[in-house]
Amino acid sequence: MERAAGAAGGEGEGPLRLTRAVAALLLAACASQGAGPPGGPPDALPPELVAVTPDSAAVSVTPSRVVFSFNEVVSERPQGSATLGAAFIVSPRDGLPRVDWRRDRITVRPRRDWRPNTVYTVTMLPGISDLRGNVRREGSTLVFSTGPTIPDTRVEGIVFDWPGNRAAGGALVEALLVADTTLAYVTVADSSGRFTLPHLPPGRYVVRGVLDANSNRALDRREAFDSVALDVADSARVELLAFVHDTIGPRIATVTIRDSLTLRVAFDKPLEIGQPMDASRFRLIQLPDSSPVPIARALFARAADSLDRARTDSVQRADSIQRADSARRAGAARADTARPAPRLAPRPGLPAPGATPTAAADTAALRPSRPAPETDVVVVLGRALAPATTYRLSAIEVRNLLRVPRSSDRNFATPKPPAADTAAARPDSLRPRPDSARSPQAPPPGRRR
Repeated sequence: MERAAGAAGGEGEGPLRLTRAVAALLLAACASQGAGPPGGPPDALPPELVAVTPDSAAVSVTPSRVVFSFNEVVSERPQGSATLGAAFIVSPRDGLPRVDWRRDRITVRPRRDWRPNTVYTVTMLPGISDLRGNVRREGSTLVFSTGPTIPDTRVEGIVFDWPGNRAAGGALVEALLVADTTLAYVTVADSSGRFTLPHLPPGRYVVRGVLDANSNRALDRREAFDSVALDVADSARVELLAFVHDTIGPRIATVTIRDSLTLRVAFDKPLEIGQPMDASRFRLIQLPDSSPVPIARALFARAADSLDRARTDSVQRADSIQRADSARRAGAARADTARPAPRLAPRPGLPAPGATPTAAADTAALRPSRPAPETDVVVVLGRALAPATTYRLSAIEVRNLLRVPRSSDRNFATPKPPAADTAAARPDSLRPRPDSARSPQAPPPGRRR
């Protein structure tokens, strides 16, 4: 019986051991999948782009999709983009591109299909990262043609936020072919507002720059933009001054009292450059009797600030001359005083000492060629404002950047005068005495000191 039992146990031990071995292998495999990278320094390098298909500058090709291949697995959420599709641009476009993630590969194709005899530019923007968060700071661009040629043309330029007087980094740029409005060549400006649209078929285009606030690659209502028409034969350069194209004229937003004779009026929209700005544009009345207050003049805030600076500089210059004359007279009385070495003025065409002409020129290049539109006007009164009084200021037919006029009103009140120090005005006999100066009181009757 014991031998029979032992034989039975020996017969079942083989399958049991096999089952345990398989389970151990499965656990080891799961553990190896969940384990981190092997020993050594951590990977701090961004994913490297190792191949792009099809080849750049290829002609007469119609790929099923464009493939970007990396040396490691990349993240599905690139930095700076809400979705993976927002990190790629297909130009010309027919909607948002179809972008798919394949671990170490990303595939891109247009929304519908590749058009015949068309040059395509597929751009990967900076921001692709690996699973450790290492981000690529460089993008990549692929150009190929489904037809036999790639034209050597380009449109380049810069987009400005015109009212902000600064370059519009990340602006959406579109080139719309007038002869075929279904074709829209697109790109995104870099951080300095510069852009390039290469290999456009020759023709007439409308180039538009949009401050794409929500990054949806489209012009939405209330988004600033500018457009210009041009003919593309080989190369062209444009400057786009983006602003909100509002069909409603400006109105007074705030009135600030600078002093009793000066008001600073802020409008809610930029004002047309070059429109006459004088006293006839404003009317001021005192409430509640509506008595008029004369207005001496009105001018844009930039001109008023320039006049203020000129007056300040004149006062400082006169004060400096006076101090220099005093020092010269004092120096003449002391024969032993050493004269300082004279400062040499820079030669014409040479930078002043310590100047960086390259940086200055680059900064100047990033400013619009036209002055930025203003929103503020300074109004100078012919009579001082009364304290603790309400007034109504009216602006008459002031125009916005689209030359749309509008009249508007705004009430404001002057502050109360500071309260007088009544204690200082009291006679000495009525002023309260300090405790230390009070005379001792007489003791109550019946008590001795």
